[in-house]
Amino acid sequence: MNRAYNDNKEYTDALDGLRFSDEAKARMVQNLLDAAGEDMPMQEKPRKRKFRLPRVAAVGVAAALVLGIGAGASGVLKTAGEAFSSVFGSTADTEIIDQIGRPIGASDTDNGVTVTADAILFDGYNYMITYSIAKDDGSTFTVAPVEANPAVLDAFWDIWSSDIGLNTSGGHGGSWFIDDDPTDNAIQYVDTMSYDDMVKTGGTVKVTFGNLRNMDGTILEGEWNLKFKLEAGDLSTQLPAGQSVKVGGKDATVEEIRLSPIGYRIVYTVSGTAAAAPAPSGQESAEQQQAWEDLDINPVLHLADGTAIDLSESGGSRENQGEQTRCIRSGVFNRIIPMEDVVSLTLGGVEIPVAQ
Repeated sequence: MNRAYNDNKEYTDALDGLRFSDEAKARMVQNLLDAAGEDMPMQEKPRKRKFRLPRVAAVGVAAALVLGIGAGASGVLKTAGEAFSSVFGSTADTEIIDQIGRPIGASDTDNGVTVTADAILFDGYNYMITYSIAKDDGSTFTVAPVEANPAVLDAFWDIWSSDIGLNTSGGHGGSWFIDDDPTDNAIQYVDTMSYDDMVKTGGTVKVTFGNLRNMDGTILEGEWNLKFKLEAGDLSTQLPAGQSVKVGGKDATVEEIRLSPIGYRIVYTVSGTAAAAPAPSGQESAEQQQAWEDLDINPVLHLADGTAIDLSESGGSRENQGEQTRCIRSGVFNRIIPMEDVVSLTLGGVEIPVAQ
């Protein structure tokens, strides 16, 4: 049975897990860019979300044909580069963002608040989408930051659902709120997801948000429904597979490696099967977590400037298949990484070069 690694922790654990240096107090993304090789672990989504079947449905990409209610709170459709400047900072590679990203502009208004899907980055398996939440009367938000991580706002959606009618066996992801400009009438919501199965373009995406909350109560009441077409640009590359490596002292074989400027996907099989009973609460037990850690292939991405990005805290899934365990490790990077900057990827102690 597939299981999402970061699927059952509490919202507060997710916020505590976010890692930022002091620079994050000024701007979350600048912190990420200044982190000198430290990779932000994937954070799971707040637990008060409702999912339609399948259990994790794919979120899609923006298109030129928008089926939403407008072009956003400002009435101006942002480019992907503009939309993601609040996430990655002004020094991000906007050329790549505009190549693979798609502006959306679909929006909905309820109770004096407009929620707009601004843009998305997507590579077939991983996505990052950014939204704006704006007060129509022009007043500013007073959402407090998380004490331990001042760049992240203490907020989450009480209801979240996404549906494009695609069957996917599982996925994992993260989300957080930021305030790019505390003096204006908007805050931003960043949503990421990595799927076990490829998400094909061409479908219609339906997203619902309901009631913005924090741990103390409701911040905004309302329900916002957005709809748009699924499109994407893709600059991903597939590396040669078939390498024999060691995972937790066991023999393993690399089945698939995909890298893109926004994320990665690694599929491998390990000899033997892994079984662990869930905790009575339905949350991940210590035994389950240890079993997952024992199956870690310890991926490390090496860049031309000497940076080594540890991806071992990524999410994924495992599934027993006969006498083997099939594992997927995947995730979204905390910055845009041009493929020409990638030198190699180490898996299970074996370095795999990336041809330029």
